[in-house]
Amino acid sequence: MLAFDSIPDHDRGEGRSGALRDLRVGRRRTVLKAAVLGALTIGAAALTPPRRARAETGPNALTGWDRNDCRDAYPTGYAEDADTGGEFVNTYAACWAGGWRSSEFCEAGWHKFGTVVVGDVHVDHAPIATMCGTTTTKNAWRWTTPDGKVYRCSDGFSTYWGGGQSGLTYLTICRARV
Repeated sequence: MLAFDSIPDHDRGEGRSGALRDLRVGRRRTVLKAAVLGALTIGAAALTPPRRARAETGPNALTGWDRNDCRDAYPTGYAEDADTGGEFVNTYAACWAGGWRSSEFCEAGWHKFGTVVVGDVHVDHAPIATMCGTTTTKNAWRWTTPDGKVYRCSDGFSTYWGGGQSGLTYLTICRARV
C-alpha cells in the first residue's frame, strides 16, 4: 500500500522513487514531460476537424454521393418533391422524382431489397443505380433541408403483385435521416 510518507523527498536528495528506479529514464522531469506530451497529443487529436464526407456504399454495394447538397448529381439543383408517405410526410421536402417518396421504402437507411408482403399484396423492392447523376450513376444522394437536417434519398423500383395489382412497377425513393 502506498503511504504519503513513503514518497521520496526531492529536497533531501533521496533519489528516485521505487516506481522509477527500474526505468531507464533520466529524471522525474522526463516522465512528467512525457505525460504532458501524451496529454497534448490526445487533446490535439480530439480537436482535429472531421474529414470530408466520402461516398457511402449501401448494403447492396451500390454507391451514394459524398456531398450533402446534391450539386454533384444535379449541378443546377432540383425542386424537391414532398414525401407521399412515411415519417417525413409533413416535413421539408428533400428527395426528387419517383412515383412515391417515403421512409416506408427504407431498410437500414437505404432502399429496401427483397419481397415484402402487405396484406394480400406482394411488393418486390430492388435498389437501383441508374437514375441519379449526369456522368456517373449512383444509388443515393444526400440533401440538407432548410432546417439543417440531412437525409439520404435512395432510389429503387418497387413492383406490386396481388390485390388488383398485376406487376406494376414504380420508381420509389427511400428517404432516411442521416
